[in-house]
Amino acid sequence: MNNQLKTVWNVTKWEYTRFFKWIDLIKGTVFFLAFGLIGGVIGFWVASDTITTPDIAVHEYGDFSSENFQSSQFTFSDRSEDAMDVLLEELEAGDLDGILTIVSTDSATIRMKGERGWLTGLRQHLREQRTDLKLQEFDIDASVFAAIEDGMVLHTEFDRGSESSSADKWLAGIAIFLILMAVFMGFAYQFTAITGEKQQRITEQVISAISPQTWIDGKILGITGIGLTYVVYYGGLGLIGMVALINFTGAPFGQALVLINPGLLILFLLLSILGILMINSFFAGIAATIDDPNTSQKSALMMIPLYPVLFAFVAIFNADSTAIQILAVFPLTSYAILPVRLVMTQVPWWEPVVALVLLAATAWLFRVWAGKIFATGMMMYGKEPSLREMVHWFRRA
Repeated sequence: MNNQLKTVWNVTKWEYTRFFKWIDLIKGTVFFLAFGLIGGVIGFWVASDTITTPDIAVHEYGDFSSENFQSSQFTFSDRSEDAMDVLLEELEAGDLDGILTIVSTDSATIRMKGERGWLTGLRQHLREQRTDLKLQEFDIDASVFAAIEDGMVLHTEFDRGSESSSADKWLAGIAIFLILMAVFMGFAYQFTAITGEKQQRITEQVISAISPQTWIDGKILGITGIGLTYVVYYGGLGLIGMVALINFTGAPFGQALVLINPGLLILFLLLSILGILMINSFFAGIAATIDDPNTSQKSALMMIPLYPVLFAFVAIFNADSTAIQILAVFPLTSYAILPVRLVMTQVPWWEPVVALVLLAATAWLFRVWAGKIFATGMMMYGKEPSLREMVHWFRRA
């Protein structure tokens, strides 16, 4: 048994070091930052040349007063004495961004050379001007109108526990995102490693020295380790960037960290690790049956991890529905659904326990299934086996 564990560890290290290179990761980060810097410089140049304060000539003010028509978002100039032909020439020459003609408190026209993004702001400004004018017309006190517009404050109380903090909700979302990131990276490495070795007939020589289960165990653990390393690395970079942004804006970062529930943090980590192991085990078994990943229809199976995430978005609307409660403990979906339930509602203590046990058992079952499929599938070439044949192999093994 000790020799088998040692062999698994050796295969794990080989698979890990085969694909993961610190120097490549650092180079990728440097290139990313360099292109980000270049994009930022170009974006600043484009924005400074494109996003400017619109210069709008007001040809007619209608019922409004020119003195009260100013705004920090626009530069309005009183051109009521000028002919429209003169204004149109300036608009065509680019000296003006628009010509505003106010017909009444209910109608206005803006002449422009083309569609502009600041139209929404102009509509809001005209709406505010109209509101002020109507308040004066109907002799309504502005404070009374503001009190009416304030609306009602709705306080939330729960019969099944208190509301989770925003930090916990962000933590759940980040955990799901990092799982997807690790899974898709693992999918790419699994298919590259296993199908490449199958095409080159490398595995035939290896499994003559060690068992297929030991070989596939090392692959699953090694590639899972790569995915987790990338998650930790990029998660750390994201955390550093977030801390820098929060310190720059003066937000209370320390207070946000205190709001994180340590129990939920540990539970999210366990769900993430077991979920990644389970999905990587499944992908390893599928990859062993593929001759050419470029033409195989089984490559579409990489979209499977997206379905639990889609269900997680539905769980936001009602985390206590029967369907969501079932999916929260069902091992193929619990890694994405249970975090949402934990931050949206009060969950009984046994639900996370059952979910973790079932998820761990499924990961183990998929690992054994991958070993059986691997032992048979890596020796077969030509026609890829169907799902029915794969189940038959597993039952006979």
